[in-house]
Amino acid sequence: MDKQWIDQAIADKTAFVLGGVDEDTIRNMETQLGITLPKGYVTFLNRYGALSINHHEIFGYAPSSHIGVVENTLQERARTKELDQYVVIENPGFDGILILMDDSEQIFEYNAGELVPLHSSFEDFLDTLKK
Repeated sequence: MDKQWIDQAIADKTAFVLGGVDEDTIRNMETQLGITLPKGYVTFLNRYGALSINHHEIFGYAPSSHIGVVENTLQERARTKELDQYVVIENPGFDGILILMDDSEQIFEYNAGELVPLHSSFEDFLDTLKK
């Protein structure tokens, strides 16, 4: 994952991260979620932890924060059982829309019970956040 544009945004203070996490933390997250996290997302977690950039908050490892992927995913799964095989990676905060990822790294928009494929990988999704 070559995300020099994210690194530059961090240096310019237009993006904020919570810091990378280790493999043990990621395995614990996977256990809590009951899903194997895809490689691209694991790389993101290792490098950034979680990310706020260009009005987007990408959920990740964020204990005691509103952008924790485990907390947000478990909360949404409790509301909607059809999300059990997905991880919530963003909540744009309008119209009940969620951005989800499956274990193959495909990204979906979820709204009112409907899943719409958006991207074939987490990295492709991140690239859409560039300004």
